[in-house]
Amino acid sequence: MMLAENNDPLEEGKVLNSEQGDADTSVSSEQDYNAGQIDKLEGLEAVRKRPGMYIGDPDIRGLHHCVFEVLDNSIDEHLAGYCNLIQVVLHDDGSASISDDGRGIPVDVHPKFGVPAVELVLTSLHAGGKFGQGAYKYSGGLHGVGAKCVNALSDWFKAEITRDGKVHEITFERGKTKDELKVIGSAPAGETGTKITFYPDATIFVDTISFEFDRLAVRLRELAFLNPGLRIKLEDERIESAKQEEFYYARGIEEFVEQLGASKTLVHNDVVSVKGKREVEIDYDGKTINDDVFADVVFQYNDSYQDNILCFANSIPNADGGTHLTGFRGALTRAINQYAKANKILKDKDPALSGDDVREGIVCVISVKMPNPRFSSQTKDKLVNAEIEGVVSSIVYEGLQEYFEENPNLAKIIIDKAVNAARAREAARKARETVRKSVLSGGGLPGKLADCSERDPEKSEIFIVEGDSAGGSAKSGRDRTTQAILPLRGKVINVEKARLHRALENKEIQTMITAIGAGIGEGDQEGAFDITKVRYHKVVIMTDADVDGSHIRTLLLTFFCRHMPDLVKKGYLYIAQPPLYKVTRKKKETYVANDDELNQILIDLGAEDIKLRQHGTTNIVEADLLKQVLELLASLRKFVKDVEGNGGNFKELLSKRTDKGLPDWLVSVKEGNNEEVHYFADDAAIDSFAAENRDLGLFDEELTEEELAECKLKYDGVMRRSLKYRLIESRAIDKILERLDELGLKTNPFFSEDIPVYELVEQDGDREIVAPVFDLFTILDKVLEIGRKGMRIGRFKGLGEMDAEELYETTMDPNKRQLLQVRLDEENAIEADQIFDILMGDVVEPRKRFIEDNALKVQNLDV
Repeated sequence: MMLAENNDPLEEGKVLNSEQGDADTSVSSEQDYNAGQIDKLEGLEAVRKRPGMYIGDPDIRGLHHCVFEVLDNSIDEHLAGYCNLIQVVLHDDGSASISDDGRGIPVDVHPKFGVPAVELVLTSLHAGGKFGQGAYKYSGGLHGVGAKCVNALSDWFKAEITRDGKVHEITFERGKTKDELKVIGSAPAGETGTKITFYPDATIFVDTISFEFDRLAVRLRELAFLNPGLRIKLEDERIESAKQEEFYYARGIEEFVEQLGASKTLVHNDVVSVKGKREVEIDYDGKTINDDVFADVVFQYNDSYQDNILCFANSIPNADGGTHLTGFRGALTRAINQYAKANKILKDKDPALSGDDVREGIVCVISVKMPNPRFSSQTKDKLVNAEIEGVVSSIVYEGLQEYFEENPNLAKIIIDKAVNAARAREAARKARETVRKSVLSGGGLPGKLADCSERDPEKSEIFIVEGDSAGGSAKSGRDRTTQAILPLRGKVINVEKARLHRALENKEIQTMITAIGAGIGEGDQEGAFDITKVRYHKVVIMTDADVDGSHIRTLLLTFFCRHMPDLVKKGYLYIAQPPLYKVTRKKKETYVANDDELNQILIDLGAEDIKLRQHGTTNIVEADLLKQVLELLASLRKFVKDVEGNGGNFKELLSKRTDKGLPDWLVSVKEGNNEEVHYFADDAAIDSFAAENRDLGLFDEELTEEELAECKLKYDGVMRRSLKYRLIESRAIDKILERLDELGLKTNPFFSEDIPVYELVEQDGDREIVAPVFDLFTILDKVLEIGRKGMRIGRFKGLGEMDAEELYETTMDPNKRQLLQVRLDEENAIEADQIFDILMGDVVEPRKRFIEDNALKVQNLDV
């Protein structure tokens, strides 16, 4: 689940992006329609003019899709048997690079086109080694448009190819060759590979050109699961977020399914794995060839009420499923019904179990590898090869029949769960019918809803407000034309722990369902959710900024994501952002959203009234430079608090700083009342420590039975990984210190016992007040203190503290407010599912671990 900032003024006056073209390209009806109106886009111009055809919308999702397009080429090298390591790096300058140890793109001159092959495949649409049966048999990139699309949509793009003992380089600007292919160095014998580096074009990606580490990590983790034996490294070199992660899974998608179900209560401990191959007829440009298709399906049931099925074709995620998903669903339903009937678990008179029944609580990964896959679009969201449905269906059906015969106890457990699901589904149908009838008999809409007069859903919005008090202010202050208000009393039921028919008994949930007007639940049954019937295209959760408000917001998010996921995927769900502070200075009132924004205001004000100079000199730090220093110190303090909150010591960390920088890692181990902190200079050192202390599970190591017995014996039966330990990266701190050094601030020593490093000079009328600085954080503290002078800062605890006018002005006015848009797509669906399981599910241990891991990062704790 992703929260995206949404400023309504921008939405109402949208920036025209390159996909939309010029503002006025229509042809008047009075003009002649002739050959003069026909145009042809040459080369990569089509990509720049219509990026949506190739990467989807040029928003944050499209931006990251560029990385995935280049990445797919490296995965294809692995599938062909030539690549074992892929590295993705986010650079300080905003660019991203993807490198692999594959064969390297060919650099020799193409015999037909007369240009180097690398230039051809990076500039000419539909050029590549994946047509017919070229260099790749099981490939994800098929259309010959992926990497060259990224080239076209990049401000600059560079390819470095290592092969034949040489390193070659070619550069481009917005899809056009800038520097011809040239040799820039030599390489050891036998070393090969490709490195692509690009900087996104801000005129195309108008929303953002900043890559998100976590969004990339989700996809890279998937690829490592889907390609056992492949090692993938992700590194962020940017100063504010420096960190790295490595992905490697020897057992592939079996580990994937185990991880997806880690925070759930499992129905059976061992995953069910079915795999096989079939020979099918594959069409290659009109020529039919028999070739092999491989299917690998792994699943496991848990006691939740949702299914989670992920589909991949040649390692490409298919968010909308496709023929492999259809084949699996049909085979699973058939196999369970056939076994249940044959073994008298279901009586002949009993109705057959439906697909929804047999899939309740399943976590499944479907991976197929095939020549010449076909997708519904360039973004490859849906597989459309008709022959794959039969392949997956036969492999899964036959595999399950054999598995159930060998494991009758497991088969009975799965069938019993499906029977219970069928009963609950019937109860939910009756409950939906009850809700529907109550709506019709009660006049349509709930009485507590203050509806808007607008009937166009695109122009209408509903605020779901915590409590009658805030609801009263919202009703008084709203724009009655477009804004509806629905106050809730108390907390809604936690739907993660209750089946749908239980949730439908909750009055507040009934009220929300009725107000939104689109039904509830999935499937084709009457009363199921229908996105076309949603009455408001902005459903805004508006709760207090305290603990209770956060809890209510989480309960509502759980409800919408579990039972109205289409509403979230469509982008209709938002979270209001009421201000945290009201700042009054010289009779001017300003509303401030968070601590970072408040600090920025204080820094701007305080820096105007203070000067910084080196001790014993007249060297004054310039005002603009001082502001940059203060912002870096504010960022540094956040990271330092994290380190010290986890047992580390900033002074001790600085004392270990070398010419190479700070140690990369800190490990804090607490046993009883004793706490040890270890510092490690690099990844090799931390890897060595992790290998010697496998029982700590620093990188989620799985212990063998022998190691488990040895650790229990060594520590009197108590595993150290169950005790408090922390693994902390210090790269971000080092990056900030480097940046401060570059700006000319002396960070060594950061702390001084005797001699001050700097002096702060404050002007008080005609005299100067000079304060020595023995600690660089004192600079920040003093500036913040001065910034607060003459300022009254009030902190809002709840919406009820605002009157109607104030609530509208700060939180509801489309011209001033900020909303967070909740988005649920394939990049964050897995992570969102796990978070809901941890925070709202029945299993206590993952929630306890989550609280322990994040407790020290909490800010503005309401006690």
